[in-house]
Amino acid sequence: MEKISAKKAIGSQELWLLQVNLSPLERAQALDFLLNKSIPIDFTSLVSHCCASIEKQKKLIQNYQLLTHISSAAEPKLLTRAQFESALSKKIPHPNLLALQYLGNPKILNKPKIAIIGSRRPTLYGREQAYRFAKELALAGCTIISGGAIGIDTTAQAVGLQYGKSCCVLGNGLINPYPPSNTQLFLNLKKSPHGLILSEFCLNESAQKWNFPQRNITIASMADFVLVVEATLTSGSLITAHAACELGIDVGALPGSIDSINSVGCHELIKNGAFCIQKPEDILQRIKINV
Repeated sequence: MEKISAKKAIGSQELWLLQVNLSPLERAQALDFLLNKSIPIDFTSLVSHCCASIEKQKKLIQNYQLLTHISSAAEPKLLTRAQFESALSKKIPHPNLLALQYLGNPKILNKPKIAIIGSRRPTLYGREQAYRFAKELALAGCTIISGGAIGIDTTAQAVGLQYGKSCCVLGNGLINPYPPSNTQLFLNLKKSPHGLILSEFCLNESAQKWNFPQRNITIASMADFVLVVEATLTSGSLITAHAACELGIDVGALPGSIDSINSVGCHELIKNGAFCIQKPEDILQRIKINV
């Protein structure tokens, strides 16, 4: 049996090990090193470059050695950053993503991707518009992306899957997708040839509040357009919208009642340069799909 060394070239399992064990800054350093190194780099050298802590380096090497004893049949499905970009048919401006785990069909990512996000406590107007936009955009051939949260996300994901393709990006690991109230939706996404669930977190990682801003950057980076349906001024949806702006991704928001707290965030986005979206065709024209 061939002896496996930590000098082995970087593959999907190695990148996943770094993804779930390094800090965002360390991942950014690793990504920069990988992208700008003209010669092949091994795991030990990469860890030494991006980890200042000797103890952390030792732990990563030990964990790497454990990976070599896992049978390929037991390995979760992985996408390296390069494979993810190939599935998306574009380079992503994500600052520190190295790899993702997935359930479902990553081939749905080769279609135009619209992130539909918004309040966890939507009004009737918000739910109706999330349904309307997800349906029409899905029927037009777009893949609907969201975070699987209750509220706008749930409506967008379910309707996107009903009428086309739907991708959920989790803020925790794949073993117990959050929130548990959407268990059936997650099962539907996993089983359907038109569904996909992605996670950049360890398989058994629980839902932690600091995971969601990181997840939101991933949603923003993979989308071709980000639509905010409803949002208060403190909504996490604004994190996704601002991340998209910083990464050069178009952002749009739906106008709502001036008396609705759920539309205040959307109005602020529009005042600050986001596209004022009134119908699905506004988005389709922006991403150059004939309507």
